[in-house]
Amino acid sequence: MGTRAGNLRSSIYQGSDGRWYGFVTMGIRPDGSVDRRKRSGPSRQAVTRKVRELERQRDERSALPPGWTPRLEDWLRDWLKSTALRVRPSTLNGYTVDVENHIVPAIGRHRLADLEPEHIEHLYTVLLGKGLGAGSVHHVRRTLNKSLNDAVRRRRIARNPVTLAHTPRYDPPDIEPLTVKEAKQILRAAESERNGVAFMLAISLGLRRGEVLGLSWDDVNLDEGRLDVRRQLERRRWKHGCPDPLGCIAIRPAECPERTGGGLMLTELKTKQSRRTLPMPAPLVLALRRHRQQQREARIHAGSVWEETGLVFTNAYGRPVDPRDHSVHWTAFLDQLGIRPARLHDARHTAATLLLVQGVDQRVVMGMFGWTSAAMTTRYQHVVPELVNEANRRMEDLLWG
Repeated sequence: MGTRAGNLRSSIYQGSDGRWYGFVTMGIRPDGSVDRRKRSGPSRQAVTRKVRELERQRDERSALPPGWTPRLEDWLRDWLKSTALRVRPSTLNGYTVDVENHIVPAIGRHRLADLEPEHIEHLYTVLLGKGLGAGSVHHVRRTLNKSLNDAVRRRRIARNPVTLAHTPRYDPPDIEPLTVKEAKQILRAAESERNGVAFMLAISLGLRRGEVLGLSWDDVNLDEGRLDVRRQLERRRWKHGCPDPLGCIAIRPAECPERTGGGLMLTELKTKQSRRTLPMPAPLVLALRRHRQQQREARIHAGSVWEETGLVFTNAYGRPVDPRDHSVHWTAFLDQLGIRPARLHDARHTAATLLLVQGVDQRVVMGMFGWTSAAMTTRYQHVVPELVNEANRRMEDLLWG
């Protein structure tokens, strides 16, 4: 049987049960006590390897802090609280759904430090078995990966098992931007459509839905033909405002009599690059002038029920246009014109594509669209039929004169 070493040295000995044990002094705990860690194994050789590894971690200062590791579900909920300080409410809501609806029910009981790639792959299997699409599973993966990357940075775990797990294959759907012919048809018809100028802004300047609906007349300079993109309209989830949410008469926060923090809100854009000033084509300026006059007439017609918000696009009573209603309007508008179904965001893809294929400098397009990464341009640069036809024409001229 071996002997125990002093408090400042590692020791290996055989216990009365026949197993071998090793102790390594790692340093001093925050409370001033000695951080001495134990390892065990069936042989002296096995324990020696474990002791040498702990000594290496101690010397390289890479050892995890002492203490019992939390369960994954506890770590994730604490992570959500700290993440709320640095992300937008809509982003936090997406993280929360992933954590509470998908990750915690499947693997939340595992200890954080005991997580293995196989546990992550089990999560994917459970989610696919529930009927979640591959795209939704990838969203869950991104959330879990972010949270465990933070756990690595804070030395709660040594490595992130998400990066070692096999992920279900996911091919993002192909995005087919509108053709030049379709874009021109939309621009012509939008001038006579209520709030149709909002569609024109999306196609010609590539503004996002929230950016369009968040525009105020103070942001628009019709005399100089420019507009400032600095805010967006978004819908936030309601929260319980009562002292005891568990005892509230309403189950859903949106039905709480004292609900707070939800509904349509104007918020600042997320990044400095997103806040930008854009020149407007002359036809767009004229369309906005007509739209402003129509809004003035609507204000007179509404009378005392009109709610002055200063927004460029409102409903019949001056209030903000709900983003979901705006998307429904877009879908019905395309159907009325006989144009194939397309998302409102595809109008932004169309604007980016038409600028890039005309040879507009990539840096200029990045500035117009509020992008922070040049890689975004490759996502938006699609091959449209007009380009293919032009390429064929040039090849014909080259080869056959």
